[in-house]
Amino acid sequence: MSCRSYLGIASAVLLWVSAVAAAGPAEVTMTAAQIAALGVRLEAPQAATDVGALRFPAKVSLPAAAERAIVAPLPGTVETVLVGAGDTVRAGQPLVTLFSAELGSLKASHVQLQAAERLARADRDRDAALLADGIIAARRMDETRSRHQVAAAQLAESTQRLKLAGASGDGAVSALLRLRAPQAGVVLARSASVGERVEAGSPLFRIASLDRLLLEVQVPVDVAGQMQVGDRLAVRNANVLATVQAIGFDAGGGTQSVQVRAALDAVGSALRPRQIVEVEQRARSAAGWSLPEAALVTDAGGARVYVRSASGFRAVTVTVAGRNDGRCIVSGSLRADDRVAVSAVIAIKGAFAGHGGGE
Repeated sequence: MSCRSYLGIASAVLLWVSAVAAAGPAEVTMTAAQIAALGVRLEAPQAATDVGALRFPAKVSLPAAAERAIVAPLPGTVETVLVGAGDTVRAGQPLVTLFSAELGSLKASHVQLQAAERLARADRDRDAALLADGIIAARRMDETRSRHQVAAAQLAESTQRLKLAGASGDGAVSALLRLRAPQAGVVLARSASVGERVEAGSPLFRIASLDRLLLEVQVPVDVAGQMQVGDRLAVRNANVLATVQAIGFDAGGGTQSVQVRAALDAVGSALRPRQIVEVEQRARSAAGWSLPEAALVTDAGGARVYVRSASGFRAVTVTVAGRNDGRCIVSGSLRADDRVAVSAVIAIKGAFAGHGGGE
């Protein structure tokens, strides 16, 4: 652009700034020549129904209670692996067999404690009969009863340890431990390998029930403000619907979006946990208007657009209902024959601010 052209635009801006002094705060004065010099482009609002759906990125996830981790209860060596990732399992189905020397020690100790409890119980019952016949003193009965209580408590503790280890206290001494599925579902991941040494607490499998799947939808803040629990979303290219369950409040992460959680309707769909999909929501009301996002001015005072008037531009407050493919859907005092500024809106905003319009 030549120096003369820049001077022409600068002169137009100076004339325009001097002209706004006579306008009210809701409108600025600008001639057609000044509008042309600033390169302001105008566009008529379109009916929101002509725009289609609002689209958002989403990730398929599992409910918190749907996923279970199977960990090694005792240190040992993986002897056999009976299922793999992707397999469907039923509740109680064997998953893996571990060889654990510690399990053998626990079972041997348990057998000893069982024998000690039986002996203490027999002594208690015998002394109870002797006390009833007046043969022994009550103090001896108290001592015998206490010894049985200690033996019973030790046996109960041993039984609980075996239960936590996934073994039974049937008296059979064995170092082999077979872990089973705690619920029906699908094996999402397998960490166990035959011959591998694992420590207590090492993760071996992840199993999840896929009866219910969720969507974690990232929705812009202004759109989330218009959403409601119960709204319906559609997963694109999957023919699956979802219902909004919760709308988040945290807009952190630098994206200025909030997480909306929706429950998928279909059971057994082709969707998989952690899959990235795109969801859409139809425009809520046909009374809305579609405009390029460039037309929208948003700050602490809210959102607005600038509409061409007989003397310049007037500011019209709008409510944003959504954004899609570079356009925004708004509601406000707009008409189909209005002409809205879709470029150079920062310059128009500066005019309002310079006149004390609170922009």
